[in-house]
Amino acid sequence: MPRTPIQAFGFLLGFWLVFALSPLVVKTARGTEPSNLASLEADLLAQVNRVRSDHHLVPLVRRSDLDRVALAHSIDMARRGYFSHQSPEGANAVDRLRQHGVTDMRLAAENLGQTTQSDPSAQIVRSWLQSPDHRDNLLAPALNFTGIGVVRGAGGRLLYTQVYILIPR
Repeated sequence: MPRTPIQAFGFLLGFWLVFALSPLVVKTARGTEPSNLASLEADLLAQVNRVRSDHHLVPLVRRSDLDRVALAHSIDMARRGYFSHQSPEGANAVDRLRQHGVTDMRLAAENLGQTTQSDPSAQIVRSWLQSPDHRDNLLAPALNFTGIGVVRGAGGRLLYTQVYILIPR
């Protein structure tokens, strides 16, 4: 414990720095390379829709409200150092969609990926196609809208979240 005002100031400054700099990697990812991350998101959607087209499925339509849900989950995983469909508090994709005000859905699904590969979106789609659960989400005929969020986490690792929903037309 600090015993003098100078020690207290140093303690508070150090404490503030820990909290201010802990999300720096994520802030940097969205602050200095947003066009790169946005292009990765667009590339992922193009590749997912190409695979869906190859299977005679309707293309997914990207929605900005769903992008916010996906991005928030990717940021949360990067900041808090976990990789899971459930947050440490137990919230899942449906919970996150509802927390962000997305209530018009009938079905929802989510795919996650992480990579440090040089062609990240292609690698993520390949790995999803090799995983039965992720493949089922990607190729679910009923799903028609999507949101994507990509961030750069610790060690340069890219974290991908893609949410899928069905809104009957």
